[in-house]
Amino acid sequence: MASHIGWAFAALLFFGAPATAQPPQQQQSQPQPASRPSEHRKWWTDGKMRSELGITDQQSTAVEAVWQQSLPSLRDLRHKVDDMDNTVSQMIRDAVDEPTIVAELDRVESTRAELNKGRTLMLYRMNRVLTADQRAKLKAMWEREHGTDRRRP
Repeated sequence: MASHIGWAFAALLFFGAPATAQPPQQQQSQPQPASRPSEHRKWWTDGKMRSELGITDQQSTAVEAVWQQSLPSLRDLRHKVDDMDNTVSQMIRDAVDEPTIVAELDRVESTRAELNKGRTLMLYRMNRVLTADQRAKLKAMWEREHGTDRRRP
């Protein structure tokens, strides 16, 4: 579970949309592409990407403001979910009784839903800064970099 959140957050740094994650054992067995796109670039500040998308200085500043406002709580929630996932894993290893596991899972999934809601709201706010043409270009850029089988920005 923790690796899925980490992967989703890494993808968020690139385009603000996670790639479909696979269980860790499948991820490790598949070869990595020879040239992976940088997943840590901010498309709204990267010069080449800004140029391709036609992002203005004002738009870049506005998207960065949304990012900066959202990032601290998203990071905190991600760390909280990771810690909670580790707690559940330990509880399972310790063979804790089922009602206790169910109660902890409810807390974990509620926190995960809060994280996903915050992330989606951030993407919505970023999306509102862009024109329809820029959103179409960003979608095409995402598909070119990641294929059409992934979640779109």
